[in-house]
Amino acid sequence: MYKLPAAQTTNPTSDGDQTKPDRAETPAGNSFLAAVAKALIPALWFWLAWVVMFQLLRVLLIVATWSHHGDATWWLVGQAVVRGLRFDAAIAAWLTLPFGLWRIWRDSPRRWERRLAFGLFGLLSLAGIFALIAEVEFYKEFQMRLGPLAYEYFSTKAEHNVIVLGMVWHGYPVVRWTLVCLVVWAVFFWVQRQQFQPRPIGAGLLGRASATVMLIATSVICIRGGFQSTPLRWGDAYFSGNTYANQMAGNGLWSLMDAMRSSSSGLKSARQWKRRMPLEEATRLVREIVLLPGEKLIEPDKYPLLRVSPPNDALVKRPRNVVLVLMESFTARFNGAVGAQFGATPHFDALAREGILFDRAFSVSTHTAQGVFATLCSFPNLPDYDRPAKGSAGEQPFRTLPRIFSENGFETLFLYNGLFSWDNKEGFYRHQGVQRFIGRDDFKNPTFVDKDWGPCDFDVFNRAVEEFSDLAAKKKRFFGIILTLSNHAPFDLPKVEGLETITSGGDQNKRINGVHYADWALGQFMGSARKQEWFDDTLFVFVGDHGFGIPPSLTEVDLLHMHVPLLFYGPALFGGKHEVRHQTVGHLDILPSIVGLVGLDTPHQAFGRDVFRLRADDPGYAYVKRVGEPMPGWIEGNEILVGGVGAQGRHYRLDLGFPPGVSEELGQREPESRDKLSRHQEAFIVAGLHTLERRLASAKR
Repeated sequence: MYKLPAAQTTNPTSDGDQTKPDRAETPAGNSFLAAVAKALIPALWFWLAWVVMFQLLRVLLIVATWSHHGDATWWLVGQAVVRGLRFDAAIAAWLTLPFGLWRIWRDSPRRWERRLAFGLFGLLSLAGIFALIAEVEFYKEFQMRLGPLAYEYFSTKAEHNVIVLGMVWHGYPVVRWTLVCLVVWAVFFWVQRQQFQPRPIGAGLLGRASATVMLIATSVICIRGGFQSTPLRWGDAYFSGNTYANQMAGNGLWSLMDAMRSSSSGLKSARQWKRRMPLEEATRLVREIVLLPGEKLIEPDKYPLLRVSPPNDALVKRPRNVVLVLMESFTARFNGAVGAQFGATPHFDALAREGILFDRAFSVSTHTAQGVFATLCSFPNLPDYDRPAKGSAGEQPFRTLPRIFSENGFETLFLYNGLFSWDNKEGFYRHQGVQRFIGRDDFKNPTFVDKDWGPCDFDVFNRAVEEFSDLAAKKKRFFGIILTLSNHAPFDLPKVEGLETITSGGDQNKRINGVHYADWALGQFMGSARKQEWFDDTLFVFVGDHGFGIPPSLTEVDLLHMHVPLLFYGPALFGGKHEVRHQTVGHLDILPSIVGLVGLDTPHQAFGRDVFRLRADDPGYAYVKRVGEPMPGWIEGNEILVGGVGAQGRHYRLDLGFPPGVSEELGQREPESRDKLSRHQEAFIVAGLHTLERRLASAKR
């Protein structure tokens, strides 16, 4: 009988074929699908781990910031957590994709390759977890998730970054949160270590390619937020009328990536706004909103609001000098003259009893750069242009208060505790008419120096009295700008004998005592100024550059952050007249009001109005927009329209009492009012963007 050679080990099959070893290159049937699924398992675990981590950190954020929840119920916040899964899934897909693709194509990587990938994953996860844990203190300070503002603070100048880092180190519990971060990261890192171990998947080229296509396809779906026609946008987090719940639905890392994408793609939001209304219609409507009787437009075919305004008759005599005091974080919510009960502002309250106080005034935004810009230029903080003084749009001349005064023979000077290079203050305002700057390095033997920000407010005010007295002795008229800084985190304040610490504010005590010190320094300044010969001839204007982000968050723009007192003071000038006015006003109204009080027959292009020429029944208006947020607010009287190009406008009624409140969303019940406010907002923004981008902020001279 014929026998097979001993070396042959395979058996013939009934059809003559021989059984062949497994070949991964030609998978078939269930084994092929199993291989593809196995190739996708590491990516799935990466993605799930990130989503779970984001949800846990969202819960941490909610627990740590619950004092800001306002009227949000646990049910509403629960909805926010569920809605937040879309943002979590999107950013998790971004973070997973490179490592998932690597595992598909390198299922048995060498040791050095695994270590490199593991190290990169460790650094990435540490950065992400640290950012979201740091977001707790960020939200407490600003009532917003991470985004443009988070890196707006940092600069290309090392000295500025040192100040910011010093403020963070001295003002916040950095060590505590760093330890929490390291513990959370270590657990996350340890759990994920298995995904970097060799795991042969038995898939050939076709199987790996199929897994790659499936991973990319599902990642795109997650990143887009689902199958809807438009990709996931920041407006998708705004699902309710409660700001806190809407914020909790977001994801800080997603916001950061979206901000970077928007920055790299140019002025996208501005382009969208300009499409909302034709320029001709916007110009006509903004003139109806802004212009007062007797104002004469200059070249109306070219400039939207360039005009000459008649003087007002609020004074018994015109001032010889003007001093504008912009006070850091001087919120109306802690101000006794406006109605607060903390006793933090006795000196300002006394001044208010002798002046004209507007108790419904709003800063244009939430940061100093925008407050100073809007006050001195009477120009709004527009979408995509949060910092015009630092960008190319700011290179054009504006009809600023310093420029107007310098053209009329006044000496103009700017005094400030800090660095004038910050936010390009000196570069911009020197171009806009400020002749002299006195900043951080110009104080000799200051009584107290904040290690982060510089000399205290008391020293700045003392120097101001010296400078004003010197100019007055030389028979020179002056326009002085004082910007204070001590009332700022980390609230490193000098000890003042007799200044009692306020303890009735709970977790706001540190901020309230910052306001208390700022008020004391202001009192010392005015006490010294009263002794000077120039006092009775000087108009003083006091306003907060912005307020604090304190609960509750009224509407999506967090309105309390921008509620500030505005006081015009000069007992001899007003003839002893004093009152509290309840019209809605803002930073934009200060320039035309000062021009009207001084009686200057000078062109300006203010986006605000002379508040002393408003009819008694005029509710007033204010435009507000938080830095880094695309959603502006338009206020008329006690109504506000909050709307952006990526979200439908919401209409509310406001109550700025103590405690404050806001109505339910009124858009469905009062559509005509909502539409009117929306048109006013759109016209204001479109006209502003046209003026800024076409370099029409000032007529050529």
